[in-house]
Amino acid sequence: MLRSRLVNGLRIIFRDVPRNLSVFSFVYAFATSLYWVISAPLLRLWGFTPLEYGVLGSVMGTSGLISTSISGWLTDRYGPKRIIYASLLLSIISNILFATGNYALIYLSAILSGLADPMTWISLDVLVSYVTRKERYHYAYPYLMSLSALGNAGGAYLGWIPKIISDSGLFPLIEAYRLFILIAAVLYIPCVMVLKSIEFTMAASMESKLSLRSVLGIPHGLVKIIAKLSIPEILIGFGAAISIHNISYYFMLKYNVGSGGLGTLFGTESLAMALLMLTLPKLREKIGGSLRTYVVLASTSIPLLIALTLIENYYLAIAIYIARTVLMNVASPLYTAFLMSIVPPEHRGKVSSILGIARRIAVIPGRSTGGYLLEVDLELPLRTTAILYALGLGLLAMWFRREESK
Repeated sequence: MLRSRLVNGLRIIFRDVPRNLSVFSFVYAFATSLYWVISAPLLRLWGFTPLEYGVLGSVMGTSGLISTSISGWLTDRYGPKRIIYASLLLSIISNILFATGNYALIYLSAILSGLADPMTWISLDVLVSYVTRKERYHYAYPYLMSLSALGNAGGAYLGWIPKIISDSGLFPLIEAYRLFILIAAVLYIPCVMVLKSIEFTMAASMESKLSLRSVLGIPHGLVKIIAKLSIPEILIGFGAAISIHNISYYFMLKYNVGSGGLGTLFGTESLAMALLMLTLPKLREKIGGSLRTYVVLASTSIPLLIALTLIENYYLAIAIYIARTVLMNVASPLYTAFLMSIVPPEHRGKVSSILGIARRIAVIPGRSTGGYLLEVDLELPLRTTAILYALGLGLLAMWFRREESK
C-alpha cells in the first residue's frame, strides 16, 4: 500500500518536473547538506569561537552579495545552465580548500562557497520557470523543493557516520570529518552530467537593453514591485542571519551536540518539509493564493521561536525547532512561484538577483551580530529574529494583497 502511494506520488511529481532536473536537485541538496552538518563541528574542533564562526559567515555573505549582484544578469544573458556549471566548479574547489584545515584556505573556501550559492539558486529558479508551464508553477516549485528537501535529509543523516567511524578506531574524528567534506565535493560531479541532459528554450528577449524607461534593463513598473519586495526580504534575511544561520553553534553551546545530533535535527526537519511540500498545491488552492499561503504558514512559526528560548530540555527543543523550521520554510516554493508568475521571463534572473542582494545585505552584518549576541545572551538572537520575522511577513501581506488578487 505504502509502495503504491510512493510510486503514484513520484508520477505526479515527474508530470510537472522533468526527471533529470529532479535528480539534479536531489543530489545537489544531498551534497550541500552533508557539508553543512559537518562543517560547524569541524570548525569547533579546529578552535573557532562563536564570534569567529559568525565572522566566517559574514565573509561568505559578502562574497555572496557580489555573486548575487551579477548572477541574475548573467543568467538572463547566457542561460541558467552555464551559470550552474560555474557554481558547481566553485563548490568543488571550496570543499577541497575547507578540508585542508588551514585558516587562510578556510576563509578562501568561504569566499568561493559564498560565490557559488547564489549562482545555483538564482539560475535553478529561472531554469524551472523555462521547463514548466506557468499555470503549473505552484505545483512544480513545491515538488522540486520536496525532492531537494529529501536530499537535504539524506545528507544530514549521514552526519552520524564520521562519529561512528571515529568510535570504531578507523580514523580520528577530525580526519573522518575531512573525508566526508571531500565526499561531498565528489558528489557535485554527477550533477554536472545530469545538468547536461536538461533542454529548454530561452526567452526571445533575453538581452534587455538599457533605456530611459528602464533601470539596469528593468522596466520602471517592475522596479516599484521590486522595491516593495526588498524591504521584507531585508527584515527576514537579517532575522535569519542573526539566529538561524548560527543555530548549529547555538545547539552546540546549549546542549553540547555534535554532527550526529545536528544531522538528526536538520535531516528530520528536511524530511518533514519534503512530505508536507507535496500538499502545498492543494493547500494553496484552499487558502487562495501562493503568497497568502506562504505568509499564513510562515507566521505560525514565530511563537515557536519564542518558545525555544524558554525551555532547557534538548528533545523538546529539537521538536520545537523542527516544527518552527518546517512552518517557516515549507511554503517558500509558493513564494518563488508567486514571484516568477508576476515577473516577465526575460527579467526573472535580474529580479531574483536584486531580491537576493537585499537578503545578502542583511546577512553580512547579521551573521557577525548573531555571533556577538550569542556571547552576550544565548537566547537573545532567537528573540530578535521573532520580531524581525513578524515585521517582514506583515509587510508582505499588507503590500501584496492586491497583487495576489490580480
